[in-house]
Amino acid sequence: MAASKTIAGRYYRPELDVVRFLAFAFVFLHHTVPTDPDPRIAHILGSAAPILYASARACRFGLDLFFTLSAFLICELLIRERETTGTVGVKQFYIRRILRIWPLYYLGVALGVVFAFLPGCHPSDLIRMAWFAIFMGSWMAVFHGWIANPAGPLWSVSVEEQFYVFAPWIVKYFNRKWFYGFCCLMLLVSNTTLYYLGKVSAADHRIWANAFVQFESFAAGILLCLILRGRLPRIAAWKRLLLLAGTWVCWFFACFGLNTYFIGNHNPGSWQLIGGYALASLGSVMLLVAFLGMNPKLLPGWVIYLGRISYGLYVYHEFAMYIINHLLIGHLAAITGPVLLLKAGSEFGLTVLMAALSYRYFETPFLKMKKRHAVIESQPVGAPVDRSH
Repeated sequence: MAASKTIAGRYYRPELDVVRFLAFAFVFLHHTVPTDPDPRIAHILGSAAPILYASARACRFGLDLFFTLSAFLICELLIRERETTGTVGVKQFYIRRILRIWPLYYLGVALGVVFAFLPGCHPSDLIRMAWFAIFMGSWMAVFHGWIANPAGPLWSVSVEEQFYVFAPWIVKYFNRKWFYGFCCLMLLVSNTTLYYLGKVSAADHRIWANAFVQFESFAAGILLCLILRGRLPRIAAWKRLLLLAGTWVCWFFACFGLNTYFIGNHNPGSWQLIGGYALASLGSVMLLVAFLGMNPKLLPGWVIYLGRISYGLYVYHEFAMYIINHLLIGHLAAITGPVLLLKAGSEFGLTVLMAALSYRYFETPFLKMKKRHAVIESQPVGAPVDRSH
């Protein structure tokens, strides 16, 4: 049977596009709003400044939300494929992932190579960028620290790629009982790693970029998929709002109370790290449940669209920030509330423009090829926002 005729079903939830956008928005805020004490910010906010810093730090868990959502959706689609066809087409899975991830990823890496020669970056980072070329950017960050390059956030894509190495094989050969056991193993590996990194007072980059640590977020998404068994949560609006509030409480306390995000050598210790990352994963699950099953007609079409191009938003956002900072308003000496808003708004607007153009003219041809290899059709490609499903 031709690949273009193998589609056996459809699973598209517009609310998951909203979650994608929210995940990006949190990451964007984390990279935009100051996370360290700044006298200029303190002058504007006074005693409320520490709350802003902790909130900005908590926004980094938007990346955990990405991982949790990715694991949930991949697991859901592969389980549906196995139930429909009796097996999982591993080769087709990898073809779909390559067509979705690699073109934009390697474009981002190529842009990173170009930007390495511009002011504010370091040509010496080209050697470290080689790690990105083989999807080992996360381990580069663990061993060598962050790079001063707008392509730096692509380390997280390598973590997802490492997850994809074993994901289809697990769904293909494991029954539900063994699936739960695999998730428990992932949680054990993650928390054992956190315990060790706390004991040796590891730096933050050795923890945050560590793929074993991030396994907890993937395990959380898989467990949610297994627990729901393909059903959608049917809960009242006030409960959804409560779940959203609970997400922020978890994330904020992980940073403000447990100091999970720390600067320099102020590692909070093993149990604080374990507790903080557990709260991060719990918060991500709560946010996902808060949106799953929501009436799509209540969701703004523009947010769904931004979620659809969220991969591009993530890849391009630090390039947009670099352009704004180095070419436009980034060097203003007087930092005021209006200037901060103008700067952030310009960065966000340029990010959206770059991602929209990329999605329309660069990513869409690859996405159409990916669609030919779909077994369970998911996100639409190049079509108007559809909220009827």
